[in-house]
Amino acid sequence: AVVSTQSTGEHLSEIPFFFFGEYAIKIFGHTRLIASACIVYAFRFLSYSIISKPWLIVPFEIGNGVTLALMWASAASYVCLVTPQKHQATTLGLLGGLHFQLGHFLSAILAGEFITHAGFKAAWWIYATFILGIGALYVTADTLLPKIENYEELEGDNVGKPKPTESVGDETSVTVEQPTSSVAATGQAAPTTDTTEPPPPAVAEENQP
Repeated sequence: AVVSTQSTGEHLSEIPFFFFGEYAIKIFGHTRLIASACIVYAFRFLSYSIISKPWLIVPFEIGNGVTLALMWASAASYVCLVTPQKHQATTLGLLGGLHFQLGHFLSAILAGEFITHAGFKAAWWIYATFILGIGALYVTADTLLPKIENYEELEGDNVGKPKPTESVGDETSVTVEQPTSSVAATGQAAPTTDTTEPPPPAVAEENQP
């Protein structure tokens, strides 16, 4: 009964976070949401180390909406943002494989052995410390590493190729230079030549009295 109730509450808590994840990303950003998921993870781990009754685990499973749904929505959105378009499917596949396949595989094999040797409470405290360190490392790397403004330049087909220039059409601009006069530069007036022809002489009138 405890496991079924815990699993039901865990999955129901994911629905609103998956639905409103896009709005949360626009308001808070990817880095803050992923860091918040690490903090909630640490809180859940510490809570597991101090509870004394099995039913007390059910309220803490509501945090799975943040640690899984909101974290996954932020991570998938961030991967699509920083990856060239033709590599997004591959990168999302790697992300899902690392989290859902390799992560679950290692936790299923190593977690039990670690709890056996370190102790129940100590193991959860170590888990909480580890996830907080991962979150701090992620925030530090995201803050200090240089940002790439145009991720499309990472495309293999575009590396080393000049960027296309904008075409203006068939119109061609012509610049007409005005001639300069050396005389005007020296401040002297250029001589003028009168090219007007004199009027023709008047013809004497015949048979004047």
